Amino acid sequence: MSEDAFMTKRNGGEKSLVSIIQAESEEGNCHQSLPPIGREPSKQTLSTYPILADILGLKPDELLLETKKPVDDWVSFILEEIRKAIRRDDFAAVKALIVEHLNNPAFQSPKLRQFLLWHQAIIVYYVDHNQHKAMQLLNSALNATGYATKSTPSAQELGILISLAVLHSEEGNNDQAISLFKQALKKTTCPKTVHTNLALYLRIYDHLVQLLYESNDFHQAIEYAEKGLKLTSEDDYLPIKGELHYTRGKSFHHLSQQEEALVDFQRSFTLFQTIGLKSKAEMVQKQLALLQEGKKLPFHC
Repeated sequence: MSEDAFMTKRNGGEKSLVSIIQAESEEGNCHQSLPPIGREPSKQTLSTYPILADILGLKPDELLLETKKPVDDWVSFILEEIRKAIRRDDFAAVKALIVEHLNNPAFQSPKLRQFLLWHQAIIVYYVDHNQHKAMQLLNSALNATGYATKSTPSAQELGILISLAVLHSEEGNNDQAISLFKQALKKTTCPKTVHTNLALYLRIYDHLVQLLYESNDFHQAIEYAEKGLKLTSEDDYLPIKGELHYTRGKSFHHLSQQEEALVDFQRSFTLFQTIGLKSKAEMVQKQLALLQEGKKLPFHC
């Protein structure tokens, strides 16, 4: 399967959607660096347990261990294997790991089960092409940690909500996707929480603004683009800032506010050029030239 399935509609060819969401939600998400192999001579290392389990004909989680630490290390190892498989688009490996560990006692804590259900849903949608079951699994993943009752979602819950909204948009259910993104933004009013998960919140604003634009709701697209841009400083999150300026500029253009559109197109071009996104910079530059000539862009860009 090509990587296109994991891309957002307009960011094809860059980075897989799941990889992006994973990278932004790993903090506080059961993601730990594996400790060095040589820790303490008196303790078994992570690499010892699969070997020992194989000799005894057992699964690693069936070994009787004196402490929880080796189990924690082994769980972290499996989670990282899933992430690595996602990054290299090895969906067969992801599916096999999920099937093997979904009912494993070591993975039954709410957060770990949520992680597995989330990735199972992605595989079910893009590999098995079962949209209904994928949606059910994503909702089950959110329910695993009581998302609906929380005032502040975790980074992992935000990642799942983004996945759910993106699947709705890919099925053409833009209204539902917009509702889910707005729901996520309404969940948090605490600046500290937003700052902790800023990359994910900016990703939500990015998707939401694009969907509002595609739905011809240009006024709201401008409103949410401004909210997203206010969260960033001058020199951070430049790719998303470039996208927000670009979509806001297109929205201004469709509302015949050409001076505002020119400002946003120029800022978008500068940002894309600065970070080396050559093809996007060239595209915006061509459209900027048309606007500077007082011409209306000939397509729903």
